[in-house]
Amino acid sequence: MPNKADSASATQNEQSTKQKILTSSAGLFASKGFTETTTRELADAVGLNVATLYYHFPSKNAILENLFEDYLDRVWGGFSTPNILSELRKNPTADGIMALLTISNSDEYQDYYLNVLEVLLQEQHRNPLIRQYVAKEITDNEGLIGTIIDTLIELNIIRDDTDADFWQKTASSLMYAYSNRLMLGIGDNSKDYSGKTLNELLRDLFALLLSTCAA
Repeated sequence: MPNKADSASATQNEQSTKQKILTSSAGLFASKGFTETTTRELADAVGLNVATLYYHFPSKNAILENLFEDYLDRVWGGFSTPNILSELRKNPTADGIMALLTISNSDEYQDYYLNVLEVLLQEQHRNPLIRQYVAKEITDNEGLIGTIIDTLIELNIIRDDTDADFWQKTASSLMYAYSNRLMLGIGDNSKDYSGKTLNELLRDLFALLLSTCAA
């Protein structure tokens, strides 16, 4: 009978293999396209046979679905209303808001995030599953911004008649449009780009919110 240490190690190895599959799949889907990438190529990229790949994920669509779930969880999974309330009490400024929004943007996963965004950009017009996750990301963006605005109202930092819907959609659209610009090579990572980064633009937006809607 396996002991707890063996079980924990097996679970950790399985999670590690799953993450390798997702990371490799993001790169292949971004470079070749989701439809054009075969399960054989996915298995070879991780050093597995196809049967083992299917043990972890029953289909290529399942890999895609888990890829976006993992991406969204990494980007937004650390946020909660109590945490936002606590952090904004300490620093109810544009910098305080940006500290919340950038908490999950780890450099370790930067290439992974960019690959996922590339897949979203390339495939959203022909794959209903991807359109579903694009819509979910936009909705999650708006929900997070909405929670921040509600918290600022609760803390009496901004007025309770602030048009939350306007600020939610403006910030969310900025984040989505900027990710598309990145994938087209005309954003932060473009050699000739000298404009503001997404974080700088968002900071300006929240500074404007705080100044124009101050309580």
